[in-house]
Amino acid sequence: MLPKILPRAEPNLKVLIAGHNLNLNQLMEPMLNREGFEVMYVHDGDRLLQILPDEKPAVIVLDRIIPPMGGISLTRKIRTMPEFAETPIIMLSTNENISDRILGLDAGADDYLISPFNMEELLARIKSLQRRQSGKSPRILRAGNIEMDLDRWAVTVNGQPVNLTIKEARLLQELLEAKGRVLTRDTLLQRVWGHDKELDINTRTVDVHIGRLRSKIDPSGGHIITVRNIGYRIDIALDWIKR
Repeated sequence: MLPKILPRAEPNLKVLIAGHNLNLNQLMEPMLNREGFEVMYVHDGDRLLQILPDEKPAVIVLDRIIPPMGGISLTRKIRTMPEFAETPIIMLSTNENISDRILGLDAGADDYLISPFNMEELLARIKSLQRRQSGKSPRILRAGNIEMDLDRWAVTVNGQPVNLTIKEARLLQELLEAKGRVLTRDTLLQRVWGHDKELDINTRTVDVHIGRLRSKIDPSGGHIITVRNIGYRIDIALDWIKR
C-alpha cells in the first residue's frame, strides 16, 4: 500500500513513459493510476515524437538509453518543439556518472533519477514538476525551525538541508501533520509501513527509525517526544503552518 504523500493529481493528466523496461513500466502504472494520472507508454523515441502533438502529456518520464537516438538527443528534439519547450521531463538512468547527469540536465531535462530508485520518490518528483508547471503553490509543513516541502520531498532544519530516507521522511510528515497529537506505534506502522495492527510486527522498527530521525534533525530531534508505552508526538508549539 502506498503511503499518502501528496494530494491526487488533477483528473486526466497524462504521464508519458518512454522506455523499453517493461517491468519498470508495470510497476509505475498502478502507482500513477492510484494518484489520478493517466499513463501512456512508448518504446522508442520516434514514436514519442509522433504522438506528442495529440497526447500533450503533463510529464514525460524518459529512459536515458531509449532507442534509436537515446534520451539526450530526444530531449533536445522535444525542446525544439515550441508547444513542449516547457513540458517537464524526468530522465531515468543507471549511469551514476556526474557528467552524464549534467548532459541530461543541459539537454533540457528537469530532473534526473538514478536507478534503482524508490517509486515513492519518483511519484513525488512527478507531482512536484506537475505542480510547478501548473503554477500552484508548494505544500509546506513547518514547525519551529523544521520545514518540509512535500512537493520536493525535501526537509530543512534551520535552513540547512537534511538527508532523510523515505521512511524517516514519512515519520516526520506524520508527526508534523499531527500537530502535537500522540501517534501510537501501531498507527505509525500502518501509515508508514502499510502494516495492519493485527499483524505480529515488532514495533521496535518504529523506535529504531525515530532514533535515526532524531539524530538527523538535531538539535530539533529533542522535540520528538516519547510517550511511554504509547508512541510519539512532536512538541513544538511555534507557528504550525500547512499551505
